[in-house]
Amino acid sequence: MRFPDGTTVTRASQTTTTPVICNVELLVPQNIHMRVSLPVGTWNGRFQGVGGGGFNGSVPDTESAARTGYAAAGSDSGHTADSSDASWAWSPTGMNASLINDFLSRALHETTVKGKSVTQAFYGKSPNYSYWNGCSNGGREGLQEAQVRPRDYDGILAGAPAIQADRFLPAAMWPQVVMHELDDFVPSCKFDAVNKAVTAACDSRDGVTDGVITNLGSCRFNPTSLVGTATPCGTITAKDAAVVKKIWDGPRRPDGRRLWYGILPGASFARLAATAEGDGVPTPLASGWFTYWLAKDPSFDWHSLTMSNFTHYADQSRQEWGPVVGTDDPDLSAFRAAGGKLLLWHGLADQLIPPQGTIRYYEQVTAAMGGRAKTEKFARLFTAPGVGHCRGGSGAAPADPLAALVKWVEHGKAPTTLRAENGPVSRPLCRWPAVARYDGHGSTYDAANFRCSGRR
Repeated sequence: MRFPDGTTVTRASQTTTTPVICNVELLVPQNIHMRVSLPVGTWNGRFQGVGGGGFNGSVPDTESAARTGYAAAGSDSGHTADSSDASWAWSPTGMNASLINDFLSRALHETTVKGKSVTQAFYGKSPNYSYWNGCSNGGREGLQEAQVRPRDYDGILAGAPAIQADRFLPAAMWPQVVMHELDDFVPSCKFDAVNKAVTAACDSRDGVTDGVITNLGSCRFNPTSLVGTATPCGTITAKDAAVVKKIWDGPRRPDGRRLWYGILPGASFARLAATAEGDGVPTPLASGWFTYWLAKDPSFDWHSLTMSNFTHYADQSRQEWGPVVGTDDPDLSAFRAAGGKLLLWHGLADQLIPPQGTIRYYEQVTAAMGGRAKTEKFARLFTAPGVGHCRGGSGAAPADPLAALVKWVEHGKAPTTLRAENGPVSRPLCRWPAVARYDGHGSTYDAANFRCSGRR
């Protein structure tokens, strides 16, 4: 194949698996590595763009989508690095603007265009439908396409989208700042005791006790009530309770105004409030953001952060990087006009990206698109109680949301709920802001015995 922009096919190979998959690897100038996985003899006529995670830096798994019949494409987003490594964006002479542009937008469109071209050349026809499927940064990538390239995809599945990164990445450092400022690096088993207690207090409000907080809006729990409780790593103190309160509340300015959201009660503290040997262990995503994108100094020490100067960095992040990485333009009118469908979902126990940000964005979309009824004709948000970042947790995660999206796009059947599963347990995931409640009859393991309530 020849491409006018100098894109080259670097490798083509065929698997020995069933179904057989042809993998075509390409290099898009200057440095976007991508792969197209093509099922041999089992193509369903559809194309799927596959999203990455973190700061990307490697080509995501495309073969899994190909095994289900899709011609699938993904890229490393224009650089090679670990997905938690933020250093590629920085250089001693300044920020690498071209790499940042590749990461945030250019690689997505190029991979889509080249992926469809390879698909057409391989099968002799263009895909009948195109879908985006991604979570975390992959969810952000899907929304980037909807906002900027509204005709690239017929349907977009965006889970736990890493939008508003200029806000949630600084907020991801807040738990460490709190513990450092209060001189109390809380050990993990105390955090575990807090989550056990808050779950016990708020679990049954959906009509069933299953280890999941379903309706967080009705959960009122004060961690101070645990002061004096013994744990394997010591007795919970008043200072420990103060740390938990501030982590749940999220970062604020010195005058009390909110900067962003905290993690919700019941979500694991392990990702953002990790400690070891009496010190904090920040997530590399947050420490890298401060080091390379804000301070722009490889020697930056996160211990220099305080609740007071945190505001300076949070403001810098929003002012300098909000227009670049925010990916939260609520005007999806071009995507709607193109006939696109958007399916959003977010776990309410997400330990990295607060779901409140996704809910906030969806409410902004609803306002910009003429209200809930008009918005839900093309874009719907589902929340997953007890589910962590993209997966995991005590709750039930979406079982096959892509299939629901396909039905919506190709048959006009908009999903009213999403089926979710966790082992033998199934639940209906409700459209925001509804929550699922047990109807009082039948097995509490069966989604059929739950109803969504609380719609406005």
